[in-house]
Amino acid sequence: MLRPDARIVLALLAGALLLPLPLHVAALAAFGLPHVVWELWFLRARYGARWRPGWWLALWSVLSLQAAARAAHWLGAREADAVQGADLATLALAAMLVALAPRGTGMAARAAGAALALGTFLALRHGDLLVVLACLAIAHNFTPVALAWDMAREDGDARPFAMMVGALFVLPLAVACLPWSLALPVEAAAAHAALLEAQLPTGGGGARRDQLLSAIVLAQCLHYYCVIRLLPQAVQRRDARPVASRGARLLAVGAATAMLAYFVVDHAEARRRYAVAAGLHAWREWPVLAMALLGAARVTPTDAQSGAAPRHV
Repeated sequence: MLRPDARIVLALLAGALLLPLPLHVAALAAFGLPHVVWELWFLRARYGARWRPGWWLALWSVLSLQAAARAAHWLGAREADAVQGADLATLALAAMLVALAPRGTGMAARAAGAALALGTFLALRHGDLLVVLACLAIAHNFTPVALAWDMAREDGDARPFAMMVGALFVLPLAVACLPWSLALPVEAAAAHAALLEAQLPTGGGGARRDQLLSAIVLAQCLHYYCVIRLLPQAVQRRDARPVASRGARLLAVGAATAMLAYFVVDHAEARRRYAVAAGLHAWREWPVLAMALLGAARVTPTDAQSGAAPRHV
């Protein structure tokens, strides 16, 4: 069974408790773009052949609308409020694609898609968009647990791996429940709130704000660690091939290095540009997970080897 490096996990835990702001900034700059690329590769390797190309084309078309809205904000052509509305509108469209998914998709997945589309529409009409998006961002940090358990559904040998990934994400929950926090200096606290505004809006968390922010930073870093290292390794062990070629990985590392330099030169501008890719990959996960976990057609290793038709569950 794959095991996490205890030293890495302990370092992330200590950093989230003692230096959450520097850890957040460093992790986002160094691993934000790599985690987006690796996660897209992972989803392609795991789910790319499960549904018809037409459905994927429709999903990518919806995602391109979100990316265009965020790019417009980066270029200064759209205000933040308009982008938040576009984010939720595209999520509603992606959810509708689940409700109208290809033949063989289970009714539970269709119902989940319809419920998500309705909930998103109601949030657009009556909700605080920033709070809704912050909740989705926090929830997205925990998606490696769902991805690992989906692997365990297909392969019983992956169950210990899924349990281990689940145990990792108990740590942020434990941090959020701590009865104490390490008080930040006033200047650091102000910067902390400004940089993490998208994760936990001003005023959110109340007296437990420090613990919640440390927990969010830890969950984000564990998300990066699982997506870049643990999940691709698990797929490679099962399929005996990496999720991406060596050449593709080298290109991705080059792009990530350039983005890291951009963060060093102009953090605020780099973060806005990164947001275009970040939204694209996060919004792709929700419909894929709904279909995979709630009864979409799935291909088992045995099916793939025998050439049999996908099973519908």
